[in-house]
Amino acid sequence: MKDAVVLITGGAAGIGRAIADAAVAGGARAVLWDVDAARLEAAQEALGDKALTANVDVSDPACVESAAAGLSGAGWKPTHLVNNAGIIGRRMTLDAIDPAEVDRVLAINVRSAFVVTGAFLNRRADHPKAAIVNLSSIAASNGGAAGNAAYAASKGALQSLTLAMARELAPGIRVNALAPGIIDTDIQKDVFADRSEMEERATTIPLHRLGTAGEVAEAAVWLLFSAPYTTGEVITISGGRK
Repeated sequence: MKDAVVLITGGAAGIGRAIADAAVAGGARAVLWDVDAARLEAAQEALGDKALTANVDVSDPACVESAAAGLSGAGWKPTHLVNNAGIIGRRMTLDAIDPAEVDRVLAINVRSAFVVTGAFLNRRADHPKAAIVNLSSIAASNGGAAGNAAYAASKGALQSLTLAMARELAPGIRVNALAPGIIDTDIQKDVFADRSEMEERATTIPLHRLGTAGEVAEAAVWLLFSAPYTTGEVITISGGRK
């Protein structure tokens, strides 16, 4: 990993931050893009000169292009990419869909993967283990929680995009996706009313607990650096939950 630079969207917190921590611990450098300035500052302080952080709205193509151009000038050409940025969005029943909210969810969860991947491909540095990991969800296969159809649809689209990317970018770049279940991160506040509700749901998981961001990060780092014959796969990390 010592010559790798991993670009991670949504990298300031949760799964994205855990992936950054794991990559840096393995000897890589990490570029963190996020819209949360306070958490970006905390990540920069914690990771030091092994990280480069930037406030980037990945749903804005112009913002992505500007940030990507800045990487080349700063000597931080990425070798690996993690499309992690995502939101669950506002809960909406199908008879009361807000098209603007659907567009927002798709822009952040799906369109950004197209835009950021394009920027990465145009500015990346060659690496013998070049790889991309997209963060999907088991909602792509089970439909997700009631009222979160836009989120489920976006993650299903991301899985299809993963397969298309794997075919187009082979053999030079491997592309895979992770589909986490209920992971104990702040994003779950958009699904569960309170902590007790989340812990109650954990009892329905075969392993009887929530997953951790670190456990997802372990799988991401494996796909990025230690899975030379794995591409076009979606790996579920859900404690047995379907």
